[in-house]
Order: sequence, then C-alpha cells, then structure tokens
Amino acid sequence: MEKSKRMAATSFAFGLAFWIPLLNFVFGALAIYLGIKALLKIKQEPDKYAGKFFAITGIILGALPIALYLITLVMCLIGYGEVCKATGLTFLA
Repeated sequence: MEKSKRMAATSFAFGLAFWIPLLNFVFGALAIYLGIKALLKIKQEPDKYAGKFFAITGIILGALPIALYLITLVMCLIGYGEVCKATGLTFLA
C-alpha cells in the first residue's frame, strides 16, 4: 500500500503562497494547521502517512509572512517611522 502524502503536500502548496499579499495570512494559517496535522498523522501512523519534509516546509513557509508582519508591527511601535511608511502603517508612526 502506498503512503499518503496528500495533507503534507497541501500544507506545502499553501506555504508556497506566502508571497500573495493579504491572502498570505489565510494561506499561512492553513499551511501551519495542515502541516501540524500531517506531522501528527505521520507520527501516529507511519505505515500509512508520509511527507514529513513537505509538512515541515509548509509550516515554515506559512509562518514566514506572519512572523515578518509581527516584526514590522513591533518595529513601527518602537519608533522606526521609515518602516511604517514603507509598509503602509503610517497611522502607527
């Protein structure tokens, strides 16, 4: 029987969409959720599920835009006005 990589591959695909503005939060959250779920299934039933690399990569790519937005927000709040202007968060400056 062939091992299923479907959920891990879907997490990876959503993770690759991290560059799409505004939708990257949704795709990032889906990539993280599906990646974690795939890793849990791989751990519970290793004979049935595979794709650990895809799941981990999907989680990392999904977390990337969220982490970058949080870093940008913190930089704006502590006084980096140029960052606020460059990202459209001028109301925080």
